Amino acid sequence: MKRSAESNDSSPAPAKPETRFRRLVRRIWWLHSLWALAFGIGVMIFAREGLRYAEQLLLLLAGSWFLVFVALRFIVGRGELDEKEKLHKKGLRLITNYVIKNLYQQMLFFLVPLYASSATWSLTSPNWWIVVVLLVFAVLSTMDLVFDNIVMEHRLLASFMYGVCMFGVLNLILPMVFGWPHFQALTVAAGLTAPAVALLSFRVRAVIRPLGLLVTIGAAAGLMAAAWVGRIAIPPAPTAMSAGAIGHGKPGQYECLPGRKRRIPANQLEDLRCVTEIAAPGGLADRIIHRWTLDGKLVHEDVAQRIPGCDGEVLRTRIPVVPAAPIGSWRCTAYTDEGQLLGVLKAEVAEARQPARPPQDAAPARDGRTTLDAGTGDAPWPDAGRDAGSESTQTFDP
Repeated sequence: MKRSAESNDSSPAPAKPETRFRRLVRRIWWLHSLWALAFGIGVMIFAREGLRYAEQLLLLLAGSWFLVFVALRFIVGRGELDEKEKLHKKGLRLITNYVIKNLYQQMLFFLVPLYASSATWSLTSPNWWIVVVLLVFAVLSTMDLVFDNIVMEHRLLASFMYGVCMFGVLNLILPMVFGWPHFQALTVAAGLTAPAVALLSFRVRAVIRPLGLLVTIGAAAGLMAAAWVGRIAIPPAPTAMSAGAIGHGKPGQYECLPGRKRRIPANQLEDLRCVTEIAAPGGLADRIIHRWTLDGKLVHEDVAQRIPGCDGEVLRTRIPVVPAAPIGSWRCTAYTDEGQLLGVLKAEVAEARQPARPPQDAAPARDGRTTLDAGTGDAPWPDAGRDAGSESTQTFDP
């Protein structure tokens, strides 16, 4: 009985009921989260429309991420918490967390539209997942209570979030600001993520020891290898395919992009061409490859050439020889020369319709000339009078 009494005495005391003041503070924080989310949406709109300022903003935000790293390294995490922590330290922690959240919000909401415009949106596309991850992190950074009590109190979770964000920033800065090719930027960004996360998660002395260096270098090499193998799964942001079409027939005198058309008759495949308009805010440092397929089988692959006289980067390839059996689903897939996916154009080649019976009779006109009651017999296709192309869609269907 005595032992039972002792165990009852050692049981934890019931939690104190939440005061009215605490409930009010909690509601205020949730209202602040709504404001932060609305502000983040505004940043997304600005990032999408104000690409001419993207280089300066990225440099500014990248510099601020160094401050985030220092704060995460020395202030956050359960190891730094103490129930007897002095008031000024608690205040410093609160201010630091607030600044970090705002930096996360600005950076993440800025990254989302740039990656979204470069991704290929389709259920079979492999490169849109990073947009979803960045968007989830962006929304999470606006939820003050969740961010403060869960993310910032777990060093590994905060490090993972920081690592993904740092990779996203470097993968944008290197090609946009410094003009690096996208694949080179991708591998370097992946390699730098490992030491950044290591220094954030562990003590510096543990990282620079032989075992720590070996693990860090191995992790960096593994991430670089993963970037090399899975490069098709990362969009080459901020470069994007803004428009495109598969055209046929003689081009117009000043044509840049052909007209769009869903179906092309099999007897109208002269000068079959694929044209893509590439938006590259930092300049186009990569060659663009057009890969032609018919029902999934490779027909032609070539480096796209710039069309002179067109604004921006308008690139074109032509099919030198049309297959003997061209009917089916045609696709022109645009890649960087290292294999990062930009988008896919589609066109269906269908059987040609039988022409109508030629006219038999001619009737004299009132002015003495002869006219033919030709009907529509000479029109092999309803809209064949204009140069047409396919509908431009950014989808991926291997």
